[in-house]
Formats: sequence, structure tokens, C-alpha cells
Amino acid sequence: MNFWRGAWWILFGALATPALAQHPTDFTAVPLASASIQSRWLVATDRHVQANPAGALLLNSSFAHGFRHGYDEGFRVGDLDIQMGRSLRLATTQGQFRQAGHEYKSAFGNKQSFQHGYEAGFKDGYSDAMSGLAYRASERARTAAVGLSDALAPSRRPYFDEGFTSGYRSAQSSDAPKMTLSTDYVQQYCERTLLGLHPVEYCSGFSRGFVFASSETSMTTDPLTSAHPQP
Repeated sequence: MNFWRGAWWILFGALATPALAQHPTDFTAVPLASASIQSRWLVATDRHVQANPAGALLLNSSFAHGFRHGYDEGFRVGDLDIQMGRSLRLATTQGQFRQAGHEYKSAFGNKQSFQHGYEAGFKDGYSDAMSGLAYRASERARTAAVGLSDALAPSRRPYFDEGFTSGYRSAQSSDAPKMTLSTDYVQQYCERTLLGLHPVEYCSGFSRGFVFASSETSMTTDPLTSAHPQP
């Protein structure tokens, strides 16, 4: 379809980092109930990771997991600012984001990806609180995780996480399609276009990252939109 063409599609391609080609049948996942000991430990100990599609999303993407932690903290800080009568501020100082290092665990995956997700989530959570919006991180995760029931094997998660991060950033581009797109549609288009350059896990992650970010912009236009980290 023609709305995929032009500058946004160039951005999509530019964000993609070539990886080993995989056949669609090489998508390897295991049910959460029978996942690795590491995954079962996370389900049991991390309040954000549950045995459901949203939990699988956070297990598969360090960025998404970091976003959830950061959103909670940003929403808490924003709510506190409202109660204290403070005016809107760009809560982007290193002091605010240092908390990400305390919340990160090696079992979450790539630390830098978690950090980037934490920063993006903090800004969104803070903005939502200061704008008087309801907490919506859970709803966004559920929307992006529709149809996802499995946790990937640890060796495959980096591909999914890379795709999720690229999809999230692509959806925030000024050239991104403005209409609502389903994860199935975005994933199928990604697979037709990039499967020769990327594993199928990448496209699964890309579609979910794109929808995750799109659900943010479709619900509201907030005062901190421009504060999101750039690629």
C-alpha cells in the first residue's frame, strides 16, 4: 500500500540492522509454563511479568520491560508533583533515570535496551500523570501482546527486542502512518519486505513495538512527546 512508501519507509529500513536470515518456521518459542528456570524465576519475582501475553512481551523485550518499570516510576513522580503543586517539568535528568540501574537485573536481557526503554517509559508515565490521564501501561502492553502466548528461547530474544525497539521508534516518526494498524498487518508486511535480512522474531517484535507506540499517540497528544529518545 502506498502509505508505506516515502520517508517513513526509508526510516524503517535505516533502523533495521541486518541479521542472519531465517525461514518463518524457525520461530522458536516455548510456553511460559515450561520456559527456562530464569523465565520462571522472573514470573515468580517480578511484579510486571505474569504468565500471560503481556508477560511474554516483557520477557521477550528488554526495551518493553524497561519501559514498564520506567512508566511506573514516572507516573509516581508525576503524581507526586501534582500533589505538591509543582508545575510541569521535563523529568529527564540523569538523577531520575539512575533508578533504572537499581531495577535492572541481568535476567531482563540487554542492559542498554532496558535503560532506553526505562527512559521512554518514565517520560510517558510522568506525562500521563501530569496530564491527568489514568495509568495505561498495562493496557498498552496488552494491546501490543495480542496473540503472543509464548516466551522465546533466550538465544532468540535479542532479535525480538531489536525489532520491538525499531518498531517503537519508527511509529514515532513524523512520516509514520497515522491510521490504526494491527500487529498482524505490520508483521506480515515486515516479513514480506525484510525477512531475507532479519529473523522472523525481528518482525514479530517490530510489529508489536510499532503498535505499542501507536497506542500511545492515538490516545493523546501529550506535552512530553518531543522528549522521547531518538534512534
